[in-house]
Amino acid sequence: MHLQPLYSATTYWILIAGIVGLLIAARLVAVSAKAKRWLLLTLRGGVLLGLCTLLLNPIARRETLLPPQPPMVALLVDCSQSMALGTGQSRLDQAKRTIDTVSRRVQSSQTLSLPLYRFGNHLAKVPNLTELRANEDASLLGEALERLPSRLAGEQPQAVVLFSDGAFPETDQWSEMADAYRKMEMPVYALLPQQQDMLGDIAIAELAIPSRVASGDQATVRAVIESRGFDGERVVVSIRPADRPNAAAVASLPITLHDGPTAFDLIVTADASMGELALEIPVLDGEAVGSNNRVPFRLTDRDRKLKVLYMEGTGGGNEYRWLSDALQEDSDIECVATIVNDQYASRPTLERVDDPYRGFPSTRSELFEYDVVICSDISQTAFTPEQIDWTVDLVGKRGGGFVMIGGHTSFGSGGWDRTEWEQLIPLDMTGRRDYLNQNFRVEVPPTSESHPIWKLLDDPQQNRAALDAMPQFLGTNLITRLKPAAILLGQTQTPLQQVGIMPVFACQTYGRGRTFAMATDTTADWGKYFESQWGVGDNRYFRKFWRNVIRWLAENSQASKRRLLVRCDQVIYSQNDPIEVVAEAFDQELKPTTDYRLTAQLRSKDITAGDSAASDVTSTLVDLQADPSLKRYAGKLTAALPALSDDLSSPMQTVNVVVTAWQGDEQIASDTIEIQLLHDSKEWLHPQLQPETLKRITAAYGGTLLSSDADLERLLRSYGAAPGEKLIHTKPLWDRSWVWMTLLGALAVEWTLRRRSVSA
Repeated sequence: MHLQPLYSATTYWILIAGIVGLLIAARLVAVSAKAKRWLLLTLRGGVLLGLCTLLLNPIARRETLLPPQPPMVALLVDCSQSMALGTGQSRLDQAKRTIDTVSRRVQSSQTLSLPLYRFGNHLAKVPNLTELRANEDASLLGEALERLPSRLAGEQPQAVVLFSDGAFPETDQWSEMADAYRKMEMPVYALLPQQQDMLGDIAIAELAIPSRVASGDQATVRAVIESRGFDGERVVVSIRPADRPNAAAVASLPITLHDGPTAFDLIVTADASMGELALEIPVLDGEAVGSNNRVPFRLTDRDRKLKVLYMEGTGGGNEYRWLSDALQEDSDIECVATIVNDQYASRPTLERVDDPYRGFPSTRSELFEYDVVICSDISQTAFTPEQIDWTVDLVGKRGGGFVMIGGHTSFGSGGWDRTEWEQLIPLDMTGRRDYLNQNFRVEVPPTSESHPIWKLLDDPQQNRAALDAMPQFLGTNLITRLKPAAILLGQTQTPLQQVGIMPVFACQTYGRGRTFAMATDTTADWGKYFESQWGVGDNRYFRKFWRNVIRWLAENSQASKRRLLVRCDQVIYSQNDPIEVVAEAFDQELKPTTDYRLTAQLRSKDITAGDSAASDVTSTLVDLQADPSLKRYAGKLTAALPALSDDLSSPMQTVNVVVTAWQGDEQIASDTIEIQLLHDSKEWLHPQLQPETLKRITAAYGGTLLSSDADLERLLRSYGAAPGEKLIHTKPLWDRSWVWMTLLGALAVEWTLRRRSVSA
């Protein structure tokens, strides 16, 4: 308890003297002897003195000691683009690994607060390491250090640890805050990436190809290489198929690098069968980044044929040829046949028949060249999760088709009920791992025989007879039921063991695409009669059936809708360069036309033609101008980096030029061409680590440059818990009820005694 007087001491002495005077005067003027008794005067005086005491403002004080505070060290991570440099592991990835490893070790034995901040153009607090990405085109340390104290919400850390390569702009005024940090006793330490220094960088800066090249023509590919730090080095630039990096080069040229641009030409014989090509430069030791050493491009126009990827697991001879030959009887269908090296291996390998070194498409864009994917009797272990996801996107987003055919390693027996492909398949295989070797025939319901897949002959009666003549099958995968949204195309004519009447053929729509399933096999052994004897002394109905399946499945496929051909004047553009776009449109009879309205825009790489993702569009729509005399359209876009790209840490970005044909408000067709945009950031010009810069910074801010993870761990362990904060609670005495009750009680007693004295 202590006093906090509201008035001066003189005031209180005057009050006391006044109270004493009042008591004396009261005794003198009392009319009875009992009223003059000292007991009554004492009670009255006690109440008055109590009130005077309250005017002295007595305060009750209580202290509470809080638990010890864990030490705080702020972590400040440089997220500029130079932190993305590095071979194997980038500088930023190394910093993230260090933070994760060291913080786990330290916090396993002591409590430590480590707030995480990133900086580049701006300072921002991040909740975890996954939010750190090297996508800033500047590294403004001075601004970050100036704003950091205000972001700490009044709490002051013991120190700040900076993770950076030291590549700060010369104008960065980081020194201005050094004195303030020293006064706050908040030193700044730094940890440099422990990585081999970079010598420089090599990049393909320009690439121009002829606007149109036919197969067999000699095409001149013109390119410019920008090199820094490798003056006098000899390299071989080459062109090879983009999806076969180990294939022989179709053209190559040795050149000597110089600091600056080096121009050269390569002569290539165009071949449509090679598909997409790539210009490549080998990545040299000490090179800052390798992603700008390779640029894909396409010389020839894409084929308008329906393209089918047919994967067959059943071995023995040339079983794949039955279906493959049936499809390629149609000049508008191209079938790429793929088989597995060992059907029953724990992880089968897919091999293309025409090129054993190639299997399932290695990239999403390569798979999107196909209209239909057929998987026949192959286990899910032959595919990666990414390949399975790409196929789902091909159907759902690109309008492609998918077929699953039965066999010992298909449907539930192949583990497909546990994958994303399960949603594509119109037959429900949930919980089934079994198949049945039993002869049966398929019955096509009358309600389904009008489906385009079953149109084998023009005459309805002859077509019905052909369907009834379908040979027997010798076995099937067992299916639980038909999915609710699926269309039943055929079922067993008689009940099967374990399941009874079971669906065998079914189809359904999925997203923009279509899918088809066949519970039995189309090849030996279950389907050996189906593939060879369904016809009139031949297998003509078998062949027509599969062509019908492919055409129905591919009806909405974007890959097959070649109603547009788009070309750009270059493959690589710098920021704000004009992109000259030329397009040709074709009507329903595939004749050139200028009757449509064509628009063009840039979209980020992951947005495919026809997808609606307005937030990812990086340019406004531009109308292409029609030229009826040349039967084509032309226009210009401005090269701009994707605003929401997932990977701004690369100096070269892949962006789609999307051209759409409209008839009124109806979209007729859309085509996409990939281009490369160079991000001319100063962060890439000087890739070397800057330890001397970090030494100057840390010395100015009262810290040091840490040399290893161990140094960082020792620093963090050196900070002990701070004493708990002392909380002081105060409460005035007049704010207590018992005080006022006592005073009122004394007044009541005094008043009662005085009244009794007067009445007596």
